[in-house]
Amino acid sequence: MSQNRSDAAAPISLLLLEVGSMDARLIGLSLERHMRNKVCLTDNMAKAQVVLVDCDRQGAELALRRIPPQQRLGVVGYALNPRECGTKFPTIDILGKPLNLDGLPAALSRAMASPASIPLLPAQPAGAGPLVAEKTKSLGDSIDTDDGAELCGSLEDLPLAPNSQVPDKFFFDPEDYLIGQLFRAVVKSQASGRPLAVAGLHRLIRVSVAPVPLCLTAFRETRLRPISMTQLPLATTRLVLDPGPDDPSAEVAFASEDLLWNVAVWAARGRLPKDTDPYRVVRLKAWPNFTRVFVPPHALRIAALWVRAFASPVDIASRLAIPQRYVFSFYTAAQFAGLLEHDLGAAKKTSPTASAPPPPPPPQQGRRPSLLGRILRKLLNAV
Repeated sequence: MSQNRSDAAAPISLLLLEVGSMDARLIGLSLERHMRNKVCLTDNMAKAQVVLVDCDRQGAELALRRIPPQQRLGVVGYALNPRECGTKFPTIDILGKPLNLDGLPAALSRAMASPASIPLLPAQPAGAGPLVAEKTKSLGDSIDTDDGAELCGSLEDLPLAPNSQVPDKFFFDPEDYLIGQLFRAVVKSQASGRPLAVAGLHRLIRVSVAPVPLCLTAFRETRLRPISMTQLPLATTRLVLDPGPDDPSAEVAFASEDLLWNVAVWAARGRLPKDTDPYRVVRLKAWPNFTRVFVPPHALRIAALWVRAFASPVDIASRLAIPQRYVFSFYTAAQFAGLLEHDLGAAKKTSPTASAPPPPPPPQQGRRPSLLGRILRKLLNAV
């Protein structure tokens, strides 16, 4: 009897299968801090009781079919759209992204009780070499990996010169994501001088303006990043007067600019905010605080070029010979962080290699309003 109680109290041994390197680190840190007695990670399939697989990754199906059938492992998946993945993986329980780690132990227990039936790999033809498991790459190995696609999407490049309307897939509506509500909270808080908070999520995100603009939250990246990347149902979040911290000891303070950058770059996934012109020239007013913010691919090269002169996102990508989706993610983050300066007098560029310079800007009538000021007036007028 005592042996049974000991077995029941033992943590579930979990193997991460086809999970990106960043997700793996975040899941591992969260389990270590909050669920050490419920779930423990293992890298040995022979010792695993359950596997957790990212069903959005290209190698997920093949990796599942390599599990030895005699092991009878439980399988739990997670995906951005669990319903769509359910048709591809009908025998396993698929959780949504962001992954709700609070409910993970229960899902793992259910999977242990009913191991999934995964089809075996087809038989190898005679003379074929042995199956070799593909090495999982990290973002540091190559940007063109599943991690890179998760961060910056996989969109193709636009033409170097505008020749037709840009397809909708290159844009996203910030109002469908956390960045829209967080940006509104920062702008309204600065305009009114009152501390506000974004409520409706697992944790508050509080916005303070004195003595300096700050965002305070007990969210850790393990939760904030997937929430930022996911479209939120209508009315999930709301702005309220700051009720004070949920747990002062768990809160972390971010410069508002830094948190806006992070939440925006995670939402972008290689896209631009709705109504953005990818051929319009802008300039980076100041370097982002790369010691405190998430650094997307090629960010240092993009910043070094863009801080020196006005250029369009398409032009920057062409000059650096990198996919445009990396520049689009950078642009989106810089815009919401208030780091972009628009050349109001420059005409839309027709080609990055055009010999004729753009027409000179008209004479300035007093001081040019800042980007943040113009956005603030639009928001206040819309209320």
